[in-house]
Amino acid sequence: MTKSSTKITDEKIADLIRGKLALIRRSWSRKDGSTTTVYRARLWQSKVKRYTVITLDADNLDSARQESYSLWSQHAADIEEGRDVGSVHRKLNFFIEEFLQFQDQRAKDGQITSKRVDVIRHSIASLKRFYEVEGRPSLDELARKYTVKWHNWRGKEKVKITGKPLSARFRNNELNTHKQFFRWCADMRYSSIIPNLESLKVKRTNEPFPKAFYSKLLAVSRKEVQDARDKRIRWELMNYRYVILLMSGIGCRVTETRQLRWSDISTRGDKTFIYLHGKDKERTVRLPDRVYGHLMDLRKFKEANWSNYNSSDYPFVFNAYRSPTPSNYYSPDVRRRWMEKAGMKNGAEYELVCFRHKFITEALNSGAHSLTVAKYCGTSQRMIEQTYEGLVDTQVYDLVFKNVPNDALTRNETPQWLEQFSAQGE
Repeated sequence: MTKSSTKITDEKIADLIRGKLALIRRSWSRKDGSTTTVYRARLWQSKVKRYTVITLDADNLDSARQESYSLWSQHAADIEEGRDVGSVHRKLNFFIEEFLQFQDQRAKDGQITSKRVDVIRHSIASLKRFYEVEGRPSLDELARKYTVKWHNWRGKEKVKITGKPLSARFRNNELNTHKQFFRWCADMRYSSIIPNLESLKVKRTNEPFPKAFYSKLLAVSRKEVQDARDKRIRWELMNYRYVILLMSGIGCRVTETRQLRWSDISTRGDKTFIYLHGKDKERTVRLPDRVYGHLMDLRKFKEANWSNYNSSDYPFVFNAYRSPTPSNYYSPDVRRRWMEKAGMKNGAEYELVCFRHKFITEALNSGAHSLTVAKYCGTSQRMIEQTYEGLVDTQVYDLVFKNVPNDALTRNETPQWLEQFSAQGE
């Protein structure tokens, strides 16, 4: 309808099929005095309890009756089966907005996190662009086109900032979100087709950090901390070093280090436990004395290098410099530099998660059962066995560290270099 249109009226001309199909005449007068009329068929959908109104091509009453009956014949089976035939005439954004509202409600109900909703919203954007490129088809037709054309279309697009191809992992995340959307549309009876696409093969990223370079890496990181003159840089380097020590010591995730608070570390009798949470998963596991000692060394460093530091005002273990918030960015440049200085020629190939893989691989090679490792590391036995295929299996704390020397588990004194370094204060 144009801006100059006014006085729209709808008049029911006839009940063509009582309680099911009616013929409507819509008229409106324009500012120039002329009148425009169109005919519309109104179909009652008893299963979804909703009317759908379809504008007809007919320009006279007899033709409108015939076209209305034809439309009813065309949609009767879908209406009887509970599919919303009105969805055929709605644009994709209508369904996406309703889908996102559903996800927002799931987040409010605690079924998913708000961050997950943000990821879904971000991932659905590419489907909107594909819909426009394909000429705004109906949902079912969009699903058909998606099955045939999606991988080829999306494979040609690049990361805006770097110009590099989109990673297989990123594209698979998008694909899973899109399939979730189409499944929801089918559950809501808006459509009947769910795209059937296989995920892309993802290069395995479970390569553990090489044991031969670990001591060298720690020596390099220690020297950089000692040589750093800028307090902020020194603080962040210490965070990074102790993230590595923590992940290598208990096999936690990167997200779990970011969310870790001092209050998550507790003592029961002579045992220390750590509560890990992140990525919609949580668990409490026993903390080896040596790893507990690493965390206490980090705390001692922070208290010595900033007089106002305390765990109440600054609750996160790996907080940003003089900030109560966690450090949300671990620079890959630092990691790669340390690995290069440690003598690794392919350091750029290792992500921070390699230290989690190091722990898991060494635990399995030491004879720990895959179920034990899975429980300790917050994942499934199936995932452990699939990801670390070929490694040995053979009950939760003692077995994980079964063949590790006792001196590797006990709490050492704070290293002399750190004692001297911390004594310098701010």
